[in-house]
Amino acid sequence: MSGTFYAVSTGPAGADFITLGAVRVLGRCPTIFYPVTGSGEGKHIAFDCVCEAVDVSGKECVGVRFSMSGDKARTDAEYGAFASRAAEYLEKGDVAFVSIGDVSIYSTAARIAKIVGQMGFRVEFVAGVPSFCAAACSCALDMAPGLGDEIRIIPGDACYRSGALGDVLSSPGTKIFMKSPRHLGEIVSEVVSRGLSGSAHLVQGAGGADERILTGDALAEAGADVFGNAYMSVLVVGV
Repeated sequence: MSGTFYAVSTGPAGADFITLGAVRVLGRCPTIFYPVTGSGEGKHIAFDCVCEAVDVSGKECVGVRFSMSGDKARTDAEYGAFASRAAEYLEKGDVAFVSIGDVSIYSTAARIAKIVGQMGFRVEFVAGVPSFCAAACSCALDMAPGLGDEIRIIPGDACYRSGALGDVLSSPGTKIFMKSPRHLGEIVSEVVSRGLSGSAHLVQGAGGADERILTGDALAEAGADVFGNAYMSVLVVGV
């Protein structure tokens, strides 16, 4: 009898953000896959969170390397190859694939789960704390103070490259910029030039031991040491 593929959210950083539901699922899955990017050296954030919250002794924990190259053909090939590999494990039992934040938002786990589902296996998502919610809470921000207020989630790099950044910053409501590893500096520069730095908060490593928050003058004066660490950054503008 084949198992279930669980796409499991671990939250933004640290075991404090893993839900009880995620702990229960991970506790009963004999196999846990976790993403490895770049050189594969150093921290694996999602798996490190799991190891803080779950006893993984006796489980098969497997790192899966993804290039994160931006090349769609290459990415699709990597996802397809891993889905086929996961299918071999699913023939024997349940499998978990862990991902930071919430698996329903900009998630490798969700894309792989779709492929696995198309192969005929049962798929379940396990919800988690999104990074932008953790970031807002770290800053004690009410992102929607009025019942009619909008909150927009914006992929920063794509927005900047499209030329839509100015229009987005001029729009009402709270703007949340994620996925800005290449153009975070330019986005912050535009925020500052429009006089919005006082209502903008840049949070890096939300909720983790190395969390960093910049707003106002500190954001306006940010330099390479900040923008060189852009991958785990969330910029909230308009509160």
